[in-house]
Amino acid sequence: MAWLSEDLIVDEEKFNSAAADMRALKTRTEALKTKLERMYDQLSSAMDTPAGREVELEAKDVLLKPVENMSLVVGHISETLDLIIGNGYYKDVFTGFEELSNII
Repeated sequence: MAWLSEDLIVDEEKFNSAAADMRALKTRTEALKTKLERMYDQLSSAMDTPAGREVELEAKDVLLKPVENMSLVVGHISETLDLIIGNGYYKDVFTGFEELSNII
């Protein structure tokens, strides 16, 4: 039989703070992506040559794709935190553990 040597405590305030921070990071990431897209659109239109079009293509592959990927990850983490907090997922897990411990 296994026992925990210390109590597990879920700090709701830290979960809420982390969720708010992730939402803010998602907003900043989306703003960065928009800013980079505009910057490269302006750069490529300023250089209306084959080289300018190549710069635009490379920028989307090299700079914008990682920002898009980061936005997806940050969004997923933010949504997961909101889901966990909204459903009380961890509270339910620890309540169930405590009930099981009391039965045993």
